[in-house]
Amino acid sequence: MMTYAMQQLSHQTDLNYLRRSRADLLFAAIAALSLGLCIYLIDRQPETAYLISNGLFLNDNVRPVFGVMGNYLPTFLHVYAFILLSAAVFAQSHRQVLIICLSWLIIEIIFEIAQINVIAQSLAIHIPDWFSVIPVVNNTADYFLMGTFDTLDIFSIIAGTLIAYITISLSSYLRSKPFICGAENSQH
Repeated sequence: MMTYAMQQLSHQTDLNYLRRSRADLLFAAIAALSLGLCIYLIDRQPETAYLISNGLFLNDNVRPVFGVMGNYLPTFLHVYAFILLSAAVFAQSHRQVLIICLSWLIIEIIFEIAQINVIAQSLAIHIPDWFSVIPVVNNTADYFLMGTFDTLDIFSIIAGTLIAYITISLSSYLRSKPFICGAENSQH
């Protein structure tokens, strides 16, 4: 039987693990997004990114530094980073981590499929006119119409989701949470 002081120390230790784990997930997410940004700045043409100033791009039509992987790594890193960010901010349990992973998987795949030419054209004509005056969403139609559907991007999304789940599962964040046979343990 634990004394009150031991329970408080255990609870404080759990909170410290949780804070450190959330910080680790945030750091990993920011690092992944930074790598994705580097790929865009080094290997991509300015017209491929909406929120980046043309003057920042370093590509002078030379051989891509990241090679073929540079085509798919940003997709992988995007879903990976946003799952880690979402888990660090919102997840309190394994179930919530699974919901976050599946939600981002579905969102990313929908946006990839929406780049199929027939679907993109259909979506573009249904985008409201008022989107044109709102920064960030004002390029929604162009995202669909100028984007390119690629099956390998779907695989990148799936891989990013799986690796994000594994990263979170291996982090002390989830190890600090009791988890028995798929059900949360309510001892804490």
